[in-house]
Amino acid sequence: MRGKQELIDKLTGIRSSRRSYYSELNAMVEEMQKKNKQLEVINQLTQIHVNKSWEEVSIYIASQLSQVLTFDRFVLTLIDHSDLFFYISEQDGANWSCHLVKRQNQTGTTMSITEFKKLLKREISDSYGTSVCLQNQAGKIYGFLTLLNREKVEYPQEEFQFYKRIGEHVRVSIENILLFKDVSEKVKIEAQLIQSAKMAALGEMAAGIAHELNSPLTAILGNVQLLMREIKDGRLGKMLTDIYQCGLRSKKIIQNLLAFSRQEEYQFENIHLCDVVEDVLSLVGYQLSVSGISIKKETDLTIPHVRGSRHQIEQVLINLLLNAKDAVQGKSNPEVIVGTCLTCLEERHYVSVYVRDNGVGIEEEHISQIFNPFFTTKEKMKGTGLGLSVSLGIAESHGGKLLVDSKVNEYSQFSLLLPIQSIEGGE
Repeated sequence: MRGKQELIDKLTGIRSSRRSYYSELNAMVEEMQKKNKQLEVINQLTQIHVNKSWEEVSIYIASQLSQVLTFDRFVLTLIDHSDLFFYISEQDGANWSCHLVKRQNQTGTTMSITEFKKLLKREISDSYGTSVCLQNQAGKIYGFLTLLNREKVEYPQEEFQFYKRIGEHVRVSIENILLFKDVSEKVKIEAQLIQSAKMAALGEMAAGIAHELNSPLTAILGNVQLLMREIKDGRLGKMLTDIYQCGLRSKKIIQNLLAFSRQEEYQFENIHLCDVVEDVLSLVGYQLSVSGISIKKETDLTIPHVRGSRHQIEQVLINLLLNAKDAVQGKSNPEVIVGTCLTCLEERHYVSVYVRDNGVGIEEEHISQIFNPFFTTKEKMKGTGLGLSVSLGIAESHGGKLLVDSKVNEYSQFSLLLPIQSIEGGE
């Protein structure tokens, strides 16, 4: 009976129909799962956070695309005026990494996909690229998405069309990020302009006050000196000395105010910072040593000369050393390091002179305020709050920078960066 049924099934094709039905059903289920995954990826790519860096954006797009497309590396390319930025992402196990390659755009501010493919072949010759462009609503191309493979890969038409749709969706997210960064930069510039205006007004006011105080203070100091010639001993002599010392302190504050307002002239000359370090340590080194502070030098004699005002640079270094002296008070093993070195910042080379201490450090919320005039964390009568603001003004007038790095209860390091004028140490 069973043999008869099998013969009927073979003659009618029922079994083959069942196999075909189940195969088609499985294929349909797989296709639906694939489509669902693609929709999920598209949804994820429309939710890129606007505050992410371009490296993070490249890695995020690559990680999402790897769920539905096969490739070895992914490249997010952005055109910024005459520059091209290649953010190349690749996977190592479960982790993704990204590195930036920057190139000049020889074709101008825009580029066609044909020109981009030729450029990509020259830049990354060991891989085959499949690219789609990022276009704004005006039709201007401002970037590309590229799948890189070590072997040549021809993606099926359906997958390539999906990849193009990805480009259209990612375009919206990237334009949002560009807009966010543009607005953030404008807000930052506006804040800097407001701060510059405040500093300019404060500088003008400080200059006026300093000039107003100079005349009566000169008379006070002159008259006190005349009296001190007549009265040298006793209670009155001590009082006159106190008046004179307070007058000198006031005069120093006025000089700092003038320097802060940049009313003093700078006499620039060729300077070797190691010589400046030696001169300054000869002035204040003893003051630090008698306070029980260990002083170490890390000077590099091979650094080139800089162009600047020796007096003003010495003033900066003295300010930094005296601040370091105050910072290590109470430490069991107080130490101050003074050094010079070459450094590079924002693709520009500088000579750096730095002062590092193992003192109390600076609170994070104070870092952004320490260069403001009259801001001080020192005890009352121990500081005017002008030292760092004056030092910053001197650094900027030399085309340099004054940087700070600090950790509470561990260390503080201030670095004066001055631009290199000559590699050989001359003019």
